[in-house]
Amino acid sequence: MEETTIITPEEQMAPKAPNNLVFKGSGVELLGITLYNTIITSFTLGLYYPWARVARLKFLYQNSYLNDTPFVFNGTGKELFKGFIKFFAYIIIFYGGFIAAFIHNDPIIIAIVYFVFLGSLFFIIPLAIHGALRYRLSRTSWRGIHFGYRGNRGKLIGDYIIGSLLTTVTLGIYQSWFTNNLRTYIIGNIRFGSIYFGYEGDGGELFWINFKGLVLSILTLGIYYFWYQAEYMNYFVKNTYLEHDGKRHELNANFEGSEYFGLLIVNLFLTLFTFGFGAPFATVRLAKFIINNISIPQELDFEKIAQTEDEYLDATGEDVIDYLDIGIA
Repeated sequence: MEETTIITPEEQMAPKAPNNLVFKGSGVELLGITLYNTIITSFTLGLYYPWARVARLKFLYQNSYLNDTPFVFNGTGKELFKGFIKFFAYIIIFYGGFIAAFIHNDPIIIAIVYFVFLGSLFFIIPLAIHGALRYRLSRTSWRGIHFGYRGNRGKLIGDYIIGSLLTTVTLGIYQSWFTNNLRTYIIGNIRFGSIYFGYEGDGGELFWINFKGLVLSILTLGIYYFWYQAEYMNYFVKNTYLEHDGKRHELNANFEGSEYFGLLIVNLFLTLFTFGFGAPFATVRLAKFIINNISIPQELDFEKIAQTEDEYLDATGEDVIDYLDIGIA
């Protein structure tokens, strides 16, 4: 005979436990991974790089916990290696064009190759962002539920080119609106199972944060920069929300300028005075600062998420993102 579980009225009325987001990684563990990656990558003349990148990503993901369950990165070195080869084939073609132009010593050909290369960046960067988002999110999961990105490549490229041109024409003034529009589109196309992501920042507000941050950073000889970055991160997180079952849940953040200042100063000394051996510890400290200061409303029940996303295996965008040092959103 099965036992019947009786839930008392007090238990039904008890407050739901808050959703807990925390990073538990160890600097010592990351140092070991980094040393191993550096040695093997050197001995293989860089060919091991994709596997090294996967090992680092797996460390960061598996030490990021939501409600005591870690996120999982399911990507493989082989997948990134294929993207690695595709991207460097593209780079070799362009370098070949430069070399051929200089051999012929024709200023016109050199100028054409140079401008073609610069113009291609308008396509490479959004392509890299789109590819990296599709691949990395599809290979990221939590309790078996996958993330996903449903953005349209052509739409992203068009928005990026228009935004870049307007930013150039306005001497950088449009940058805040460009960044805001890009985030609105990208984040609005991110899914976590049946959870929809959204972003509703305002370009004017972001412009004021950037303008104030620039002016005060100059007037304080760079000291205000840390408070500017804290305000910038708070704005980004607080304007991001999650939607599930028709209900909207806004994220919150509590980044403090003074804490960020202390964090980066210590990280700088950790890296410089250990000849780089302290860099993994600095990475872990930064990850803890960012993840531990983001909070998710307790009303969002992650137990009710349904699987909706598929895996995407082309990792080309990952390598382009890393090579060009582009931040995603």
